[in-house]
Amino acid sequence: MGCCPVQSFRREENTVRSYSCSFTGKSANRMIRRRLPIIAVFLLVVLVKGVPPDITMTFNKTVSEMSMKLFNDITIIDSMKNGFTCRWGNDSCYVECANATFSINFTENANLNKKNISALVAFNITAGLLECEITKCLIDPFISLLKTKTGPRHQEVRDLKTALNMKNMCCHLFNISEVKRAYIGVELNLIKVIMQISSDGEELIFNLTDLAVKVTKANLSSLSRTEKYMHIRAPLLSYEDIDCTPETWIPTKIFEKIPEEKRKVAVVSYRSPDHFVFNRERLQSMLIRVELLEEEYTQNLEEPLMMMFQILNSSAHQANHALECQFYDEQARSNNDWSKQGCKTTKNESGIFCTCDHMTPFTVLLVPTDSIDLASWEIQSIISYVGCSLSAFFTAAAILTHVILRSPTQDHSASIHVSLSAALFLLNISFLMNEWLANMRIMPLCMFISVFMHYGLLCSFTWMAIEALHLYLLIVRVLNIYIRSYVAKLAVVGWGVPAVVVGIAFAVRSEPNLFYGLEVITVGNSTSALCWITEPRYFYGLNLSYFALIFLFNNSILLTVSIRIFQMRRFEKKDSMTMPWKQACMVLGLTCLLGSTWGLAFLSYGALSVPMQYLFCIFNSLQGFLIFLWICRTSRKAKREAVSRTTS
Repeated sequence: MGCCPVQSFRREENTVRSYSCSFTGKSANRMIRRRLPIIAVFLLVVLVKGVPPDITMTFNKTVSEMSMKLFNDITIIDSMKNGFTCRWGNDSCYVECANATFSINFTENANLNKKNISALVAFNITAGLLECEITKCLIDPFISLLKTKTGPRHQEVRDLKTALNMKNMCCHLFNISEVKRAYIGVELNLIKVIMQISSDGEELIFNLTDLAVKVTKANLSSLSRTEKYMHIRAPLLSYEDIDCTPETWIPTKIFEKIPEEKRKVAVVSYRSPDHFVFNRERLQSMLIRVELLEEEYTQNLEEPLMMMFQILNSSAHQANHALECQFYDEQARSNNDWSKQGCKTTKNESGIFCTCDHMTPFTVLLVPTDSIDLASWEIQSIISYVGCSLSAFFTAAAILTHVILRSPTQDHSASIHVSLSAALFLLNISFLMNEWLANMRIMPLCMFISVFMHYGLLCSFTWMAIEALHLYLLIVRVLNIYIRSYVAKLAVVGWGVPAVVVGIAFAVRSEPNLFYGLEVITVGNSTSALCWITEPRYFYGLNLSYFALIFLFNNSILLTVSIRIFQMRRFEKKDSMTMPWKQACMVLGLTCLLGSTWGLAFLSYGALSVPMQYLFCIFNSLQGFLIFLWICRTSRKAKREAVSRTTS
C-alpha cells in the first residue's frame, strides 16, 4: 500500500490540538509579493499627507517587516517570516480592505482615540483610496463578519479567499466548535456559488493555497453507455502533493435526472483539515469534499461514490486501531461529527478504497477497533436495561420504605444505605431515559440528561466511599466514634462534592457542550445514540481518577474488615459459631455495597475482555437490587436484636 511522506501534506500530530497562524516557505513569498502594491500605496499616502497623530509606522528592511501601531493599542505587522498579523490589545484582530484582503491601515478620524477604542470590537478606517475594517478576533464579531461573506456573483472566489484569511488571522478561535461549524457552513455556501460560474471548458480549477476547488461539467454524451463512473482526480494544492492526492469516481446515473446546465460536480482538496477536527480525530489522508450543484441528489445514491486515498504515514498506526473511511456529518450537532454510516472501507496495495452512498467531506481516520462483537453488544444491552430497571424499582422501594417506616431508634447505617440507594436510583433512571432522549436530538435536553447521569454516577461513587468510612468506624475503630451531626455532614459530602465537580465543567469552559452532549456509538453495522461526556480527557481524567481513588480506599477497608470478621469467629462460642459460608456471604454483600464490582472495568482487556464485560454488566446493573436485599437483611436482623433486648 502506498504511503505519502507527512511533510508533503504539512500536517503533524500536534496540529490536531494547535493551529499555526503563519505562512512559510514559497507560499509566504507569494503572499508578500501580492501585498507589495498595497504597501506602496500606503507609503505614497504617507509621503503626500504625512503620518496622522496617534500612529507609529516602522519598516525593518533587514527582516523585511513593516509594522504600524494605532493609538498604542492596535499593532499590525506584515513580515516576510511570519506573514500578516494583527493585535488589538490582548486580542488578535482581522484587517480587511476594499481593494485587497491584507493591508497596513491608519486613520484620520478624529472621533477615534485611545480612550474609546478599547470599548470597540470593530471599526472602519480610511487611508487614501483604501477603506478598511479592523475586527477583534472574538467569537460573536468573528461569526457575524464571516456570515457577511455570502459570495455575490463575480465576488465568490474573493469571498472564499477572504474567509480563508479570516481563519488564518483568527486561528485561535478554531479551538471552538461553534466557530468551526459556522466557518464550514459559510465555506460550503461559497463553494456552491463558485460552482455556478459559467465556463466554456469542462473544468474550472481555483487554487487558493489553503484549498483548491475543481468544478467539472458532466458531459454524458461523451461517455459510452457502459461507463457508469466519471473519474475525477482531486485538485492539486502543490506538486509536492501529487502522490497523495485522492481520486474519485462519480456515478453518472445521478446526472440523468439533473438538467444539463446544472450537471456539475465539485471536488475540493484541503491543505489543513484542522477546522474539521472536533474530538481529536486522527486523520490519516488528505481531506476532500465532493459536492453536486443540485444538493438533493447527493444522498442515498443508487450507485456508490468511490474514492481512493493514500495514507500519509503508515508507521503512525497503532495496535488495536484500524484505518476507516469516514465522512463529516454536516447535519450533526454534537462533538461526534464524523461517521462511517453508509461507507465501506477496503485496503489494497494502492491505498484505501472507499465507497459511500452520499456526498460530503471525506477522509481516512485511524480509529480504535471494536473490542466487542455485535451479538455480545446486544446481549449486554438487554442485561443492562433489565438490571437497571430492577435496580431503579427496588431502590425506589427502599427509599419509600425508609421514609414511611422511619424510626427514631434507627442507627446511621440505614440512612447511609438509603442515601446510596437514592444515588443509584438517579443513575439508573437517567440511564434508562438516556437513549430515548438522545434519539430526539434535542441538544439542551441531551445535555441535561448527560449532566444528570454524570451527577448520579459521581454521587453513587461518593456514597460508596461513605459506606466504607462508616464500616471502618463501626468494625475497626469501634470506640470514640461519636461525631456531632454525623449524617448531615455525610450528606453534604455525598451530594455536595459531586455537584461541585460537575459545576466546575460549566465554570471553566464557555461552551459546556464541549464536555456534555451527544455520543454516537457504532458496533458493527449497529449505531446507538447516547447523551454522555464528549470530551475524552475530561472523561478519563475525572471519572477514572475519581473512581480509582475511591476503589483503592474502599477495597483497603474491605480487606481490613474482612480480616476482622474472620478473626471474630475465633472468639465466638462453639454452640453459636457462625458458619463460614455466612461470613463469606457477608463479605460478598459488603463487596457489592462498597462498589468493588465496578473494578471489573480494569480487567476487561485481552482474553478476559468479554467475560469481564458480562460480569460488569450483571453485577453493576443489579447493584441497586442487591443493596435492597442487603437493607432487608440488616433491618430484619436489627429487629430481631431489638426484640431480644426488650424480652430480656
